[in-house]
Amino acid sequence: MMTSAAMAGTSYSKYNTTVGRFNGNGYTDYQTKATSGANGYIKSTKVGGDYVVDVRMNSSSGNGSWVRDLDDNDNRSLSGSAKMKKGCSVRAHFSNDWNTPVAVQVIGQWKSN
Repeated sequence: MMTSAAMAGTSYSKYNTTVGRFNGNGYTDYQTKATSGANGYIKSTKVGGDYVVDVRMNSSSGNGSWVRDLDDNDNRSLSGSAKMKKGCSVRAHFSNDWNTPVAVQVIGQWKSN
């Protein structure tokens, strides 16, 4: 896990976080964007309890589009945003469906590029 400094966006970093129930949220640690507007990539190992989650890249300057229904052993591209400039801090933002009655653990790795 990252602690004090954000990891470079060209390297995969592991995540293991919980996404709250009933449209709840979960987040990875931040990475430093290496290329303005570039798409990221996520490799999901596990989404708990036979559920799926939505995920997008998130920064204080803007968000990517939601990727729907991320599942176990699922590799996806994460759309960037022109507002995400090189050097900015970016994280992956997970969200549960409005009717998911439990918190869901998500495990995998991702990079922001």
